Amino acid sequence: MASYILSVMQKHDLDKYAEYSAQGFVSLDGMAFEVTVGEGIEPLEGTPPGSSVVIMKFPDNDTAMRWYRSDAYQKAIPMRHAAADTAFVVHFTDDK
Repeated sequence: MASYILSVMQKHDLDKYAEYSAQGFVSLDGMAFEVTVGEGIEPLEGTPPGSSVVIMKFPDNDTAMRWYRSDAYQKAIPMRHAAADTAFVVHFTDDK
């Protein structure tokens, strides 16, 4: 069953975020994934914790965590931290 990684971001340096985004795509090369929701949001109620949301769908938990823990994505994480305040959440499915 699919696993989802949710990222909520408040970007504060768009140039640095572009660098992160480029490295993020490099880290996904050859991975099975799909972006189900990308970027802008329109709040309907309350104050969201960020201005951008990305939801990535992976075929299973192992693939999601293999990507997140990959050397290529670990290299991107400090870039993301420098560019935006973020929350990353993984929704595991029941396939362990």
